[in-house]
Amino acid sequence: MLTVMTWLWTQPGGRTDYTAGMVNTWAAMVRRHLILPHRIACVTDIPDGIDPSIAIIAPPRDFEDVRIPTWGSEKPQCLRRVAMFAPDAAARFGDRFVSMDMDCVIAGSLDPLFERREDIVLYQSPPGSLWDGRPYNGSMLMMTAGARPKVFNTFSERGAIEAGKRFRGSDQAWISHVLGAGEAVWNEADGVVWWGRWHPTQNPRLCFFPGYPKPWDLLDDNDWVAQHYRGDRKGRCLVLGYAPSVWMEAERALQSGRFDAVIASPEAAEHWPDRQIMIARDDAHADKLSKGFAEVIWCGRTMAA
Repeated sequence: MLTVMTWLWTQPGGRTDYTAGMVNTWAAMVRRHLILPHRIACVTDIPDGIDPSIAIIAPPRDFEDVRIPTWGSEKPQCLRRVAMFAPDAAARFGDRFVSMDMDCVIAGSLDPLFERREDIVLYQSPPGSLWDGRPYNGSMLMMTAGARPKVFNTFSERGAIEAGKRFRGSDQAWISHVLGAGEAVWNEADGVVWWGRWHPTQNPRLCFFPGYPKPWDLLDDNDWVAQHYRGDRKGRCLVLGYAPSVWMEAERALQSGRFDAVIASPEAAEHWPDRQIMIARDDAHADKLSKGFAEVIWCGRTMAA
């Protein structure tokens, strides 16, 4: 059984806030595009709001407090993911696993990517990007548990600092430093692309969004992203907008029964007891996010439908 997993943690001062709703959307895209026997998991200690169908894996805690001077505090601190290379990783992650960043758009079958039999496959750093010259990008890897244990066994803060001088990044700098070039990779030939290099004439199966923008930032402006970056939109959806009437209208709406999803403005999300499926910047953004639900009930709309 292949484990396909992503990671969710909080990082005060980080440049991006990730949510349970983003995990759910990522998982829905995986489900739509993977036939191979698999389980979907999230490595996290903040499981509230994550769909019950997603397995929760307790975070390993190794190296999560390590910081290197070449990688600013606002950037994602991912050295915790080095734990995937631990000799006993199978006990936590399974015998064979894929780690994927959730800030991606999946538009085609993942089976050709995950049917490969090498003991480790990594996403090649895209040419022409800020990461050009570093062998591997941390957005995705697949491995047999226990492969390349030297990545874990030889880790040290001093070594990570040296790796950061050679390559951009945190865990991906360390992995590239230890493994060097020559491992099996996915790249554009496999339909795996980086948003900054993707051209509209192509039809990639998988697009990653390191840095900016993120896929949820493009839902209003890019039809390809809006078509593919979506959850399993079934049942009833409650939308909480910006108008002062939002809570009076929400009280009435909640009397009508259970909602399967909630979309909220940032202000409303601060007062909602559960983690949100998605945050909407404005009414138009919320309308796009809510497309596909059988019933959408709006509370606090500030613009005409």
